[in-house]
Amino acid sequence: MVSLWPGTDLGITPSSSKKGVFMKLPLLSALLTAAVLLQSPVAGAQIRPGDRGGNDERRDDRRDNDRNDRHDDRRGPDQFHDRDDRRYDDDRRDDRRDDRRHGGIRPDRPPVRPGPRPDPYPQPYPPHRPDPYPPYPNPPHPPNNYGESTVRFYGVSRRSGGEWLRVAFNYASYVDYVRVNPYFNGVQLHETYAITQSGRRIQLRQLSYTGTFYYSLTSEYLTAGERIVAIDLRAESMGGNADLNVTVTSSYGAPSIYPIRY
Repeated sequence: MVSLWPGTDLGITPSSSKKGVFMKLPLLSALLTAAVLLQSPVAGAQIRPGDRGGNDERRDDRRDNDRNDRHDDRRGPDQFHDRDDRRYDDDRRDDRRDDRRHGGIRPDRPPVRPGPRPDPYPQPYPPHRPDPYPPYPNPPHPPNNYGESTVRFYGVSRRSGGEWLRVAFNYASYVDYVRVNPYFNGVQLHETYAITQSGRRIQLRQLSYTGTFYYSLTSEYLTAGERIVAIDLRAESMGGNADLNVTVTSSYGAPSIYPIRY
């Protein structure tokens, strides 16, 4: 009997006829074809020259990742193993909630609402909002040390050229203003002088050559630079007898004065 492989007997003997040999050839072809088909998956799985390697591995990794994601979505809150898993699941829930709120479309950035237009004529501070910095309080007024004293001359006559009247000081004092006020009749002042402590005579121009007046007159600010000891006036009544009040004002208190007639 003839055998192609060790241990395989095809049942062909030398004494057999040619007709028997040709009848057993299809069986041999069938066995060879089956062996080739069994080895074809292994040959197809091999990487041939020119093919891109790793495609099947990447596909398998992607499939495994998708399977893991679906598994994570089905997990409950008690199935998280660590804090990162819980945070990851919370983020996914927020994303899905945003998708439902925006109609299935999640914008990349939320819309920004434009603010109000700036006022073309801004106010320094709106009326409904108080000033953030309250104004400083007004400084206290300086103490009022001004004082004044008044003397009265009775019966100033209509003597031609007038008569001299003196306001004498009991002690020398600084003087700021001198005010003259007539009563009953108009009075005309011809001259008015302030006598200083050193003996100088300073003319008060606002009370000299006044003409007839029926109301009070005030002198200019007296800048003598030293104390005053007396004030001389030459007054003339322009009608009947007239009374004359002389008021002396000082920033160092009320001066002590008294009238003298020549």
